[in-house]
This record gives sequence, structure tokens and C-alpha cells, in this order.
Amino acid sequence: MPRPVLVHLNGIPASGKSTTARAWAERHAPSMPVAFDIDVLRAMIGGWDVQLRPAGNAARAMAMAAMRAHLGSGRDVIVPQYARADAFIDELAALAADEGAGFVECALRLDAAEADRRFTARAASGPVIHGDLGGDMMADVLVELEAFLATRRHLTWVGGPDQGLDAVLDQLDVAVSAAR
Repeated sequence: MPRPVLVHLNGIPASGKSTTARAWAERHAPSMPVAFDIDVLRAMIGGWDVQLRPAGNAARAMAMAAMRAHLGSGRDVIVPQYARADAFIDELAALAADEGAGFVECALRLDAAEADRRFTARAASGPVIHGDLGGDMMADVLVELEAFLATRRHLTWVGGPDQGLDAVLDQLDVAVSAAR
């Protein structure tokens, strides 16, 4: 049986991380991977929107325990999570190492204008689980994230202009295969 892999899928808000993670988990459904969306878990905590940091910390602790259990059962985990600091990503890598799993750090490519369009559409279609990033803020978020990601030595970029979901999933499959 191949060793499990923990995938961190980074990218600016509305870049398609959650959609990609769910599609990747569905693509590999027979092996029962999980797409673990910490933002969704955070939004399930009462008062999360007025206690953002405590709710985020609680959701992260619950997620880490669940990821540990799933990896320990020999199954893959993909975590679609915007991260612009080393601590969370390093915590994921340590969790993978503790469980004897491979670790893959990926980021989705998307320009700020497209992300802003998607973010605005998403905010209008349902409950908001992120803050306001409209207008020029998305461009600032992208610049900040790209500067951070340039410091990550083992990052694999996936996606890009005019690449569909299947191409991104294929790129993720290559990265995961290399980590097994």
C-alpha cells in the first residue's frame, strides 16, 4: 500500500482552492481521500464571525486532529487553505512527517482581476466566510502572497491562464505521485 500524502493547496481567496480540492478528492474516491476545508469548519463554530482568531485557532486544532486520524488510516488529505506565513505550512509538514506521510506544497495561479471577479460573485451567492477583499485589496493580497511563496523552497505551482480543472488535477497528481 503506498504511503499517504498530505497536500497543502495555497492561493489567494477565490482562486479555486476548495473547488480543486473537492474535485481531486472525487477523482480519487476509491481510496477515500478527504478535502479538509478549515474555513468551512471555522464557519460552523458559533460566534466565529465576531471572534475570528479564537475560532480560527479552534478550527485549526480540530482540523489537525482529523487530518492526523485520516493520514493514520493510510488515506490522503488535501487542505485548501490560504496561508501567507510559514507556521501553518510547517505545522502541516510536521504532521505529515509524524504520520509517515508525504507532503506536497502547491499553490494555484490566478491573477488578481479574475480572483476579484470570483470573490465578488461568491460573496453575492451565499454566506460570507471571508472578509471583504474587493477592489484594489485583491491585488495587494496577491502581491503579498506571491512574495511569501517566493520564499518557499519546495512549492509546486499548479494551474495558470487558460488551464481547466482537469489540467490542474493532472498537475496535482504528478506532485502527489512524486511524494509517495
